[in-house]
Amino acid sequence: MESTPFMRTVFTYLTVVILFVQSLFGVVSKEDFEFYRDALKDTDAVINERHAGTPSEYRWSADSEFDISECFTVKKEKGKDFTILNIADIHFSDLDYRAYYAFHSMRVVKRLVTEYKPDLITLTGDNVCADSTYWSISRLTKFMDSFGIPWAPVYGNHDDEGNCDLNYLSDVMTSSRYCLFKKGDPSMGNGNYIINVEEGDGDDAKVVETVFMMDSHHSTVNDAQQAWFTWAADGIEASLGYRPEISVFFHIPIAEYQYGYDLNRDEADKKWIADGAMGVRHEEICCERNGDGPVQRGVFDTLKAGGTKYIFCGHDHINNFTFDYEGVRLTYCTKVGRGSGYQPGIDGGTVIRVSSDGIKSITARTYVAGIGADLWKFER
Repeated sequence: MESTPFMRTVFTYLTVVILFVQSLFGVVSKEDFEFYRDALKDTDAVINERHAGTPSEYRWSADSEFDISECFTVKKEKGKDFTILNIADIHFSDLDYRAYYAFHSMRVVKRLVTEYKPDLITLTGDNVCADSTYWSISRLTKFMDSFGIPWAPVYGNHDDEGNCDLNYLSDVMTSSRYCLFKKGDPSMGNGNYIINVEEGDGDDAKVVETVFMMDSHHSTVNDAQQAWFTWAADGIEASLGYRPEISVFFHIPIAEYQYGYDLNRDEADKKWIADGAMGVRHEEICCERNGDGPVQRGVFDTLKAGGTKYIFCGHDHINNFTFDYEGVRLTYCTKVGRGSGYQPGIDGGTVIRVSSDGIKSITARTYVAGIGADLWKFER
């Protein structure tokens, strides 16, 4: 749905009305309401005002010594699964129809958090979008912080299309108390960082899962990021004396999502032909392509060689499947919300359970008419 000036006015008006009613009950802040109210007066002025953040001065080198203390650490309780909730393609916007749809997306996320009580929330890109993202990034950050749970985003292809650059978006999110995010070397995008899920304390501490959050830019992970990944995976092993199970989160799928789909799916009979393959494909797999098909840039081989067992992506809003490809499980995370390519029945989140031995289950969770249901569940 293309946003027009008339549509922006209509949906901004609807947003103002809803925010005003909510502000009466203290559900939203007065600041939220005032932004949208003032935007009705001169929408163009809001859209045309540019916002730039501070670029990172960090430059990575393969000759640098790896320091595991630079990784984020989140604690897992012994005897209890660690739960990761992934939110994909939430598409917060300031002044088009997705600003109005954000109310529905927020309800779904709140339902997921209440139901699963996650220890970590990951966001696999397209967190904000459209002509103006100035207020949506603030609104999203406050919303995520409201849960009091660590949350870790990466960027998608829509995040920088508005009036804020990625550095500005990063500055807002990193001002948060709960956001785990690092800008990193600009040559590798904006936001490549590591989260270690650690069980136990002191001499008994053990990293049971290492999560790499990576910026796939507008196409895929680049050569510098691949080198950084190998350096970091080797550095973690050297620091710990063992290599934990690795999972990688980014926005845009890689070519192997197509290759694996072709191997695991019988299109003539419309069924999966491999154990552990499940889910649906409702649109073309939107990996990087040329006229001859998917472009393979060695990303998968690098991640696999480094010990990666799980890859999670977003981007394709109505694709929702998981399968094993050459010993690595590739998963589409469930899109949340009704904006930007929505299909009823695929609206929710992805729940990842981590045990002392690594990831034990992945569940695609949705809500239809307010009733929760699993689209599929993979169990190791």
